[in-house]
Amino acid sequence: MKPTILIIEDNEQNMYMLSYLLSKSDYNVIEAYNGIEGLKIAHETHPEIILIDIQLPRYGWL
Repeated sequence: MKPTILIIEDNEQNMYMLSYLLSKSDYNVIEAYNGIEGLKIAHETHPEIILIDIQLPRYGWL
């Protein structure tokens, strides 16, 4: 089973690049575009890894 990575990033270009590279490296990638959405998804899916933009406008401090 592929490990799951949750990416929380508000910049679309950064999100696309990370998602593309990680998917090609055989990871299951879940995307969230803000901290509130990311927190909800993390509670629902329990990913192995969470990558978060520390400068998010909402909940960048998670």
